[in-house]
Amino acid sequence: MIQLFHVSKFYDRCVALDDVSFRIDTGECVILTGPSGAGKTTLLKVIFGAEIPDSGQILVQNRNVARLRGGAVPYLRRTMGIVLQNFQLLPKKTAYENVVLPLIIQGVKRREARKRVMDVLKAIGMEHKQKVLTGVLSAGEQQRICIARAIVNSPILLLADEPTGNLDADLTIEIVELFRRIHAEGTTILLATHNERVVEQMNGRVVHLQEGRVVSDKEAPS
Repeated sequence: MIQLFHVSKFYDRCVALDDVSFRIDTGECVILTGPSGAGKTTLLKVIFGAEIPDSGQILVQNRNVARLRGGAVPYLRRTMGIVLQNFQLLPKKTAYENVVLPLIIQGVKRREARKRVMDVLKAIGMEHKQKVLTGVLSAGEQQRICIARAIVNSPILLLADEPTGNLDADLTIEIVELFRRIHAEGTTILLATHNERVVEQMNGRVVHLQEGRVVSDKEAPS
């Protein structure tokens, strides 16, 4: 699914990623941990093509991300779901309008798109908020809408960057349980977090970054 070979990334003279190599197999749940500034966000960005590594190779579904032409990157991302720290929702659009956007871009017919959106909103317990502007939703509700938007096209890979960073303990538990259900349905997950509770609850393989390097890689408990 994902293979990284000696990937490095620098910002000016700062090292964001330093000779990172590991692989994620189809169906795995991998938790990326490490303190702030360890390189977690940068690693996710190079995987989905938002940043280009200075050296090394990244293969996603056997395609070299760094060598993709600009127009090919959006097509690769259509197979992914991406949940970022800053929700990047359209605050003056409803929950439904935010979630349906990826399907509109893909040209999915209106009736099919509506069915998919309502199915995913129901799955996350937000169907009753479909007509509410996302700008007035709570942080927890906005995060759920972000996840719904990320999974509405049934991605084979879900990338999430600190998906519980702005949530309290109770909401964190709910969001983690949602990710566990998504993984149980067969989606490969790479989730970046510094929250130890999330690491424990996800119960996946843990890759720990420190100053841009992989310092440990522990398999999920059996």
